[in-house]
Amino acid sequence: MSRTEVLDTHAHIVPRSLLSALEDAPVAGFSARRTDQGWVVAVPGTGDTRPIGARMTEPAPREAWQRQAGVTRQVLSPWLDIQSAPLNPARARDWARTVNDAMAESAADANTVALASVAVDDGDRAADDVLEAWKRIEFAGLILNTDPPAGPAPHEATYDPLWTVAAAEGIPVVLHPPTCGPSGDLTSLGTMGNVHGRLIDNTVAVTKLILAGVLDRHPALRLVLVHGGGFLPYQAGRLDGGYRTKEAFAGELERGKPSAYLGEFHYDTVGLSGPAIAFLAGLVGPGRVLLGSDYPFALGDPEPVRTVRESGLDDAYVEAILHTNAETLFRRPA
Repeated sequence: MSRTEVLDTHAHIVPRSLLSALEDAPVAGFSARRTDQGWVVAVPGTGDTRPIGARMTEPAPREAWQRQAGVTRQVLSPWLDIQSAPLNPARARDWARTVNDAMAESAADANTVALASVAVDDGDRAADDVLEAWKRIEFAGLILNTDPPAGPAPHEATYDPLWTVAAAEGIPVVLHPPTCGPSGDLTSLGTMGNVHGRLIDNTVAVTKLILAGVLDRHPALRLVLVHGGGFLPYQAGRLDGGYRTKEAFAGELERGKPSAYLGEFHYDTVGLSGPAIAFLAGLVGPGRVLLGSDYPFALGDPEPVRTVRESGLDDAYVEAILHTNAETLFRRPA
């Protein structure tokens, strides 16, 4: 195989510089402290995060894992537990800029790129903030919470100015569910909230995005769905049935059915088996599938490269998933 790089498109970080700064002085109500289990961030309106270990904050464990897993480089994403909070608009924008500054610094130190954050309470301001972040060469895309704790959801009209800018500028947008999303109300999930709940949240959010006609209004959007798209690609026929019977309907879609839009998204391989990756590549095309690990979380894939290689796909398709697709999608314009 001729590849020179393996790009992990789904990897989280909490910059050590951000934690140290928050320890010295709170920002927008966020503060940080050291504990025996690791750093803890106090999030306004939410409370303390889980302890943040060295794998999330320090370069040495990350580099060691990359060598072991065969990953050359990661596209760095902020941890959603600290990415956003129920803040007033001014504080939300201050916090997003603070996170972006730290993420840009971490990306530069690691000789890679990161995903930017943006406050979404006001669509026009969000569009301006995206353009501001996009001027920085350290950012190769944007990450959005599918169920933000304050403000509208991505399928709502408020997002249209942001979508317009993202489509016009060719900015990749990663849609990621929060740790505590709407599926948290499903008490029957019990301890499986992080196993299946995140997939439910992502599936519902992206379904609403399709049904609301966002892709009809903004066909040039470059949207990335984490965790293999949740359950959506694998139950698309049932969604089409719901659209046909108007149980899942928000208006007439230009392409006639929701599943017709699946090939417009990009999908990472997090949590998928080799056969599932092969199915996904067959459904949406191998050019739409990206390697992902969800580092440093235990529910991610500790051997993502091996999983892709076990898909049974042709070598050219494997190389595309491990490198070419991500390199093309996240390449900054010259």
